[in-house]
Amino acid sequence: MVIIIYMQKQNIGNAGEYYIASRLSAENFIATITLGRAEKYDILALNPQGRTIKLSVKTQFLETSKGFPLSERDEIGASENFYYVFIRLNEFKKEPDFWIIPSTIVSPILKSSHKKWLSILGRKNQQHNDSSLRKLPIILSRSEIGFYPKNWENKLIQYYKNLKQLQ
Repeated sequence: MVIIIYMQKQNIGNAGEYYIASRLSAENFIATITLGRAEKYDILALNPQGRTIKLSVKTQFLETSKGFPLSERDEIGASENFYYVFIRLNEFKKEPDFWIIPSTIVSPILKSSHKKWLSILGRKNQQHNDSSLRKLPIILSRSEIGFYPKNWENKLIQYYKNLKQLQ
C-alpha cells in the first residue's frame, strides 16, 4: 500500500521557517518568526554578538527539488543584514538541506540571470515573455548554464548549512 502525503503549501513554508528558527536557537541566536507580518522576511534574529539579522526562508518539500522560485521584488532591497535561506525538507526522509545566502549575492544574480534569459530566444525561436517569476537553482539544468555565475553549484558549498556567516 502506498500512502501519498499531501502537504499544503503554507504548511511547507511554515515547516521550513520553524526548522531554521530552531537551528538558530540551537546556535544561541534569539529568533522570532514574523508569521507573515513582515513583507520581505520571515525570521528576525539577534545573533550572539547582538547584531540583528533578517531572513527570508524559501522552502521546497521534495528531495529532488533543484531550484527555488523567487519574484521580481527579490532583485531589490539587498542589505548587509538580510539573508535568504533556501531549505529543502527532503520529504522528511532525512535531515533537511539548507543554504544561507546573503541578499547582496542573491539579488544581483536574480537580476542579471533574468536579463540574460530575456535577451535570448526561446525554444521556438521567439522572444521570452517577461514575468515577475525568478528562479535560484541549487542544481543547474543544461538549459540554465550561462545564466548564472560560472561554477555556481561549487560556490554554493560555502553557504551550505553555514550558520557561522550570520555571526
